[in-house]
Amino acid sequence: MTACPVCSVLADREEGRRKFGWPEHDVDLPDAVRSLVVEKDFRPGDERQRKLLRCPRCGTFYLFETDYEYLANGTEDEQCLTRLTPARAAGLLRTSS
Repeated sequence: MTACPVCSVLADREEGRRKFGWPEHDVDLPDAVRSLVVEKDFRPGDERQRKLLRCPRCGTFYLFETDYEYLANGTEDEQCLTRLTPARAAGLLRTSS
């Protein structure tokens, strides 16, 4: 079996962050994340995102979540992508939030 070209470059948990005014401290998620497709958006239009993503190549599911914090010198934005087990993905597909 050949490893998925998308999922093979993603760790079980990926984290990204940005701090306004401090680009040298920014950490981007891997480019492969852009290949994932939204299967379910738990908070449409919300700035704090929570989405169930799926790999179009192999069907692996991921939970994508964002958060931010307002600080006196700007915001800190965080992104987290977590690979899900099939059971956990099925449970999230059945929930509404």
